[in-house]
Amino acid sequence: MITKETIDKIFDAVRIEEVIGDFVSDLKKKGVNYMACCPFHDEKTPSFSVSPSKGIYKCFGCGKGGNAINFVMEHEYFTYPEALRYLAKKYNIEIEEKQMTKKQVDANNEKSSLFLINEFARDFFIKNLNDNREGNKIGLSYLLERGISNEMINLFEIGYALENNNNLSTEIISNSFDKDLVVKSGLSKEKGDQLYDFFNTRVIFPIHSFSGRVLGFGARTIGNKSKIKYLNSPENSIYQKSKILYGIYFSKNEIIKKNNCFIVEGYTDVISFHQNNIKNVVSSSGTALSKDQIKLISRFSKNITLIFDSDDAGVKAAFRNIDLILSEGMNVKIVKLPDGEDPDSLAKKYNSSELIKFIDDSTKDFITYKTEMLRAESEKDPVKRAENLREIIKSIASVPDYLTRIEYCKICSAIFKINEKELLGIVSRNKSSRLASSNRQKTKERLVEKETKLTLFEKEILRLILNYGNETIHISKEEINLTKFFIEELEYDDLNFTLPSYKILYSEIVNNFKENEYVEAKYFLNNNQSIIQEIAIDLMSNKHNISVNWQKRHNIFTSTESDSLSKTAEKALLNLKHEHLENQINELKKTLNIENKVLVNKFKSLVEIRKEIAQKLGRK
Repeated sequence: MITKETIDKIFDAVRIEEVIGDFVSDLKKKGVNYMACCPFHDEKTPSFSVSPSKGIYKCFGCGKGGNAINFVMEHEYFTYPEALRYLAKKYNIEIEEKQMTKKQVDANNEKSSLFLINEFARDFFIKNLNDNREGNKIGLSYLLERGISNEMINLFEIGYALENNNNLSTEIISNSFDKDLVVKSGLSKEKGDQLYDFFNTRVIFPIHSFSGRVLGFGARTIGNKSKIKYLNSPENSIYQKSKILYGIYFSKNEIIKKNNCFIVEGYTDVISFHQNNIKNVVSSSGTALSKDQIKLISRFSKNITLIFDSDDAGVKAAFRNIDLILSEGMNVKIVKLPDGEDPDSLAKKYNSSELIKFIDDSTKDFITYKTEMLRAESEKDPVKRAENLREIIKSIASVPDYLTRIEYCKICSAIFKINEKELLGIVSRNKSSRLASSNRQKTKERLVEKETKLTLFEKEILRLILNYGNETIHISKEEINLTKFFIEELEYDDLNFTLPSYKILYSEIVNNFKENEYVEAKYFLNNNQSIIQEIAIDLMSNKHNISVNWQKRHNIFTSTESDSLSKTAEKALLNLKHEHLENQINELKKTLNIENKVLVNKFKSLVEIRKEIAQKLGRK
């Protein structure tokens, strides 16, 4: 584990504009900040802002924001430790680590060793393909005959396993890799004291993680029809098929930009699409789509388009996956391919623009797709028609969102010519039944924080503290620290924040200030509580900044918020108090009884205080 001292060194050394500039080519200085088109979504007008002084970025289009660590994690899909190591390397910071338990050390060493073994094997397979006569004649020829370019071969790091059944194993062991770990990697099989290669006479497709590390391999046999066509690495601590998608490393950024993920069946489908400049595509590597794989895609987009083969197996796979995708709260569409076609053949048949047009024209919602696939067998059979309708109702019922279910019911109602309300009722009953049977235990529902007039005033106070917390303001001809002013006033009137997230942040502010008498922005922007960090970044990001050229070149001086900070702070507090009083008065009205003199007097007192505050705010 990386020590806190090392993490602090990294945070101190990092210059966010340099880090982001490595990934965003159009980052340009604008006033005190930098601007660019957002790398996380498609846009023509730059809304992505980087603040060197605060060490944060914020996109005012899609809402993403964070510090340098967050950016590297978000952009490269690194884990937190991976992002720290990347930045430490960039700024030449030596990493110090805490002592781990033996179990942690062993697990870490095993994973590290497996990665190294896989990377050695990848390089070995590539060398076979390019420099070995057999690899050239069989492997490379096969790929080129399939229309796969040298550029794609190099990009996807495709290689070849020789016919010799212990070629790789001998080479790995001679390079001092642990025999047991080589077997665990799945690259070798052990028979007696001898190691034999798991892959031979096959084209090798490395399977990459988010960060580009080799997790395992997929392999296609060539020429030998007695063998299984495709073979994957056995599972181990770094390679778990159900949690991996082939091509995700090369496609992740494009999936975000296009806000859609194409799912195809095979390795060559992915590669052919990339070659045709359609890059938001992944493959489940010949396995049934899993919940983990769907959740993986959901990190980048909520939209999935299935492009499976047109044969019976492809149709069945589409049917099987639709409900699973819908149940995870994702949107799913299906491309209906002509008979005899698959994604690979289509990518070779059309150029890029033609292929995109074909996909657009052939994409159907799941109801239309299922109906068309089932129509032939149910056209004249009312029993079959009812069965097909039940199949579609089951799919609609698996959609978590109620409004989305309504929209799907409208489509289904029009196709099957049945009453929309009746259909919605059937779907609702089906939904309730599914929930009752599959989820007997109560699940915790996420608290959705609703913004009210009061919370907007709370937000304003938090914004002022985070941006100007160490400034001195003038209240009633006295000087006082802005943060201290708010803390004392809120404590005096026993006012607390209403949103749970605001309570957490304010509590952290109070504790931090009372301990240090200082509001350190970095403490909140880099806080290990994600909720604190998110709110802090949001409140400290300014969409607009006054250009320094106004003063330098044009001699135009514009007042800023900090110039009238005292008035702004006082107004913010008065607004908050006024809204609290308004809420108290409205609640009291509900129980007010003129015979209860205590309540009546309290009501009058609150109304009088509200009036005084309203006058100060310039309200009637």
